[in-house]
Amino acid sequence: MTTLDAVTRQSLRHALYAYLHNFGGESQAEIRAIAGSLLSVQEKAGELAPQGLQIEQWVDELVADFDPTEMATQVWDEAGQLLATQAKHWRETLEIKTRATLDAYLQQYMPELDRATLQAIAATVLPLVEAATITRDEARRLIAVVSEVVNEPTARHLHRVLDPKWVLLAEKVHQVQQYREVEASTTEVVSAYVHKFQPAAIEISEGLVEQAMQAVTNSKVKLKLGLDVGLDAPTRKLLVKQVMLKFKLMEASSQPAKTALEVAQQVHDEVLHYRQKHGLAVARYLPPVTTTDHPTGNSILGGEMSVGIELHPRTSTANASDSDEEPAETD
Repeated sequence: MTTLDAVTRQSLRHALYAYLHNFGGESQAEIRAIAGSLLSVQEKAGELAPQGLQIEQWVDELVADFDPTEMATQVWDEAGQLLATQAKHWRETLEIKTRATLDAYLQQYMPELDRATLQAIAATVLPLVEAATITRDEARRLIAVVSEVVNEPTARHLHRVLDPKWVLLAEKVHQVQQYREVEASTTEVVSAYVHKFQPAAIEISEGLVEQAMQAVTNSKVKLKLGLDVGLDAPTRKLLVKQVMLKFKLMEASSQPAKTALEVAQQVHDEVLHYRQKHGLAVARYLPPVTTTDHPTGNSILGGEMSVGIELHPRTSTANASDSDEEPAETD
């Protein structure tokens, strides 16, 4: 695991104290959400480049032994104050974008939803309105807050003039919703993979999700899972972002289903085969191959593997700036 270096961790701690002093925050969940927002802002600025679920471990680092009652004894500099203010603005802006998109979706497609479905739609909105990584605690806070506001009786029956940009995002939400079964099956396979092979957080990446989605949309697996879909590249990319967030939001579950474990095994074997074929180091958590390759030499999941798990993770320090994340879709 790549931890935050001491200087970065200390500067983020100062910014966390500055945020609590200037804008408030008391509960452990809120402090974790604020810590996550500081990391997201740093990622957006190119100061941090988290891989996989690494950012969740950084949140743990920041809040470990954190004592808000020591605020009076803390000293933070201008940089800490600035980062705290940026995080506050980022959180407010993200809430506005999420509320506006959810409101547009409800007006355009489904004016009446129960609370659980409303929260699920809110979770779908988040990766569509923000390209930076949204941590688990911040996502949970946003989903709860936005769902509560939008679900108020006065808000549900008030039809407002919608900005075209929110309508376009609502259309994207609707598009993603058409592939709920693929998303759910992929999330289940990723969960089964993590349950069975227990990879490091850095390896639970968009690459892993891509490979799991490639597996569940393979013709043989589709028949086993009862799916009947075809995905173009842009839709697949949207769904990968969805699965990454939905997996983080999952509560602890029981033993994965047998079919999901079987597909997870296929994903594992494909990754190991690719590493061995290209002379890459084998991740320590990967056990030996247990299935044979297709006689043609192609992927056992259908087609030669060209994208997938980050097979050779970067070894740069935690405050590296070489992130390949695309810019946010909205300002």
